[in-house]
Amino acid sequence: MFTENLEVIKNTFLEFKGTGMYIALFLVSMIYILEKEENKKVKSFFIYYSIITIFITLNPIFNKVVSPIFTDSVYWRVYWVFPLGITIAYAGTKFIIEHKTKLSQILASISICIIIIISGKYIYTNSNYNKVGNLYRLPDENVLVAQLIGADEKENKKALVPETLVAHIRQIDATIELAYRRDPKGGYEDNQMVQALNSGNVEWVDIIAKTNNCNYVVFKKAVVLTDKMENYGYVKLNETENYAIYKTK
Repeated sequence: MFTENLEVIKNTFLEFKGTGMYIALFLVSMIYILEKEENKKVKSFFIYYSIITIFITLNPIFNKVVSPIFTDSVYWRVYWVFPLGITIAYAGTKFIIEHKTKLSQILASISICIIIIISGKYIYTNSNYNKVGNLYRLPDENVLVAQLIGADEKENKKALVPETLVAHIRQIDATIELAYRRDPKGGYEDNQMVQALNSGNVEWVDIIAKTNNCNYVVFKKAVVLTDKMENYGYVKLNETENYAIYKTK
């Protein structure tokens, strides 16, 4: 009965958990506080509140109730209610304080810092960040694509764009509607609109665009098109280094 809801919980929790060990640290911290904390109010917050939130958010019945609002593409945000950071911080601080000498406290502090560091992944790498020259702090080319569409004379703009643009267009120009949302149901790989754009099948893309009332279509220039967009009632609006922008006549 709740197979689908259990699958949503499993997938979104794995997405929230990531590849680090912070969930494990969270659980270890809860056990430590349960054993060492004498203040009942503090223990209630860190232990009982955490258990209640875990029980609720990982419950398929709760998922089924809230699924109209928290769809499977955003349900992972529900896990933000876990007091993960503050629990780890409190347990670590208590562990340090319980050491009697300054030297042992210093060593305990260093040990905890090392554990926290190696439990995660360094994210400030070139693969995660690019130098940009705009106030949006988004890829310059993505900003340019949105601005080119936004500057066009058409009203009620709606665009069918690749997955590499979909998360940024409306941040730059909220007047541009999109054919599908960021993190679509089933992911980008199983999304028909993304598949159509990446296949270069112009007839398929045209059907999807017209069915969804899109008057702009953006292709990656690396994608080889099966036909000319002009044969389907489009004209090229403009192009950037990596994208070709078409609009209906």
